[in-house]
Amino acid sequence: MSIEVRDLSRNFGQFQALRDVNLHVREGELVALLGPSGSGKTTLLRIIAGLDFPDRGSVWLGDEDATARNARDRRVGFVFQHYALFRHMSVFENVAFGLKVRPRRSRPGKDEIATRVLELLGLVQLDGLAYRMPGQLSGGQRQRVALARALAVEPRVLLLDEPFGALDARVRRELRRWLRRLHDELHVTTVFVTHDQEEAMEVADRIVVMDRGRVVQQGSVDAVYENPASPFVFEFLGNANVLPVEVRGRQVFLPGSTSPLVTDSIHESGPAVLYVRPADLRVGQPDQPGLEVVVDQVLRTGPLVHAEARVVATGAHIQIEIPHLHHDTRAVTPGARLHLRLLQFSVYPSAAAPLPATGSDAIGVAATRRRTLGGER
Repeated sequence: MSIEVRDLSRNFGQFQALRDVNLHVREGELVALLGPSGSGKTTLLRIIAGLDFPDRGSVWLGDEDATARNARDRRVGFVFQHYALFRHMSVFENVAFGLKVRPRRSRPGKDEIATRVLELLGLVQLDGLAYRMPGQLSGGQRQRVALARALAVEPRVLLLDEPFGALDARVRRELRRWLRRLHDELHVTTVFVTHDQEEAMEVADRIVVMDRGRVVQQGSVDAVYENPASPFVFEFLGNANVLPVEVRGRQVFLPGSTSPLVTDSIHESGPAVLYVRPADLRVGQPDQPGLEVVVDQVLRTGPLVHAEARVVATGAHIQIEIPHLHHDTRAVTPGARLHLRLLQFSVYPSAAAPLPATGSDAIGVAATRRRTLGGER
């Protein structure tokens, strides 16, 4: 079952939670709504579910206009962040609840319900726990019960509102990988809300980035990460170093450098800003286009070496991340003066310039994402 949102807007008093949102989720696709608190992602999810209604616009499930239908008539499964299990009911009764409250004409028999519930508990890896109470389960187990309950009614669409937000980091990682495997098995059209970019990139087929009630970019994980449409998207999807640069056509001059970087696009000459991720910096040779820095601090944590350095020309602080087995790490020591090359970067208009239009069409319009071909990472 596909989902299509058309020109959706929603106001709460003077606050505009959604502004002319358009979104299409293909049948069987797993899409992440990603954005900071207040960006409108949960409001959009609740409107798709029928738990809230728009002031303007429509929601289509398949070829049906579902905008005016309530949540039960939409046959949508909804999983809340804090489980929302019935504490006085066993695991079995929680999962069976949606089936037992169906109208009599469509309600399965007791044996059919029992079979369905036990199958689902096996699917979510909770065999043998059917008659425990929610208070006897871990957080990860309770979240899987909530997911089984949502799946019990055979939803056409599955919606998850920050389903792992209340769990610790280790359990969160385990459950999101498990959710991805479960989705690949069931192929239920799924939309889940998160503010965790790592979670979205690991689980989703496609990411929809929202900010202040708008969709600012959408696309595959690789497309959004490699080609951020705006500084907001770049920074939201991971750490970023921001450098003032001078642009002349296809040439980009870093602070203190007379050897320009070359981009694929022609820019209006003048000041701009360059964004580069800490993991896209490597030690280079002085005759290469790059950035002169002095290393202030080095911290080795697990598989990465993190370093903080100062740009010689401006005194600005930047971050560097290098795999701990990479040969560059030998040169990254406190007090070392290094020439850094940029593996890839994005160039945007200066802060005073207007940001690009919203939506996926903004990719490549106001930003240049450039990869250094053949460069060793």
